Amino acid sequence: MSSAPSADGERPRSGDLASHGQAVSAVIESALSHGRGRIVNAEAVVLSRSDWAEADRLAVVYTELYGRMSVRFIGVNRPRAKLRCLSEPMARVELRLHLGGRQGACKAIGGRLIDSFPAVRSDLRRTLDGLALAEMLLRLTPEWSPNEDKYRLLVDGLEALERGASRWIVAAFGLRLLELAGVGLGENPAPGVDPRVWEALHRVPWEGLARLPFDESAAGLSLAFMHEAVKAHAGREIRSLAMSNSLFQTSGLRL
Repeated sequence: MSSAPSADGERPRSGDLASHGQAVSAVIESALSHGRGRIVNAEAVVLSRSDWAEADRLAVVYTELYGRMSVRFIGVNRPRAKLRCLSEPMARVELRLHLGGRQGACKAIGGRLIDSFPAVRSDLRRTLDGLALAEMLLRLTPEWSPNEDKYRLLVDGLEALERGASRWIVAAFGLRLLELAGVGLGENPAPGVDPRVWEALHRVPWEGLARLPFDESAAGLSLAFMHEAVKAHAGREIRSLAMSNSLFQTSGLRL
């Protein structure tokens, strides 16, 4: 029998199944050791979701405690389903999870919404930017490999977008994520970008980016350089970034 596809549409390679299963088992053992059985609470941000079977959804979330994991939401595509809002991309949530399941997918059995980032969702530019942050983390992060710094980076980036703080956010997020993934570009500035701007994109706090004078050319060069690096390490296109670039270039709108 063939294995089920993962939440991002790929089937696991046979050589990865053993290590993946060991990682899932380690997470479950960790939960058991804390006396909670297979039921755990986890704070998370939803990275993506897809329909599953007739009325379910399979969401990929990044949790603070367990890293990236797939979560099945049972029956949320039915009218008036209570957990539907917890499975939407960019939602910051606290989930009550039953650990385990086929291919390591967990089941959501409850939860609450922490933040839906309504200002981001009400603006097309910021919506695409927020989806780009989520997609970059999805593509550059292995399953069941928690990293609190990556989780904080995503939450802080979405909160910065919610404040509308700066148009540098996507480039800064991607560059900082590459550093956390061990393939940073801090010592390799994008051609044509002032090294001081490059340093700021890597180091300046999110609030400080709002005070960084916006330069259309430098922003475009930084974003393109970061985008190519993320694509190279992810092994695939970052569709949210590509869609945003295509839309805004075609419409003649500025970054």
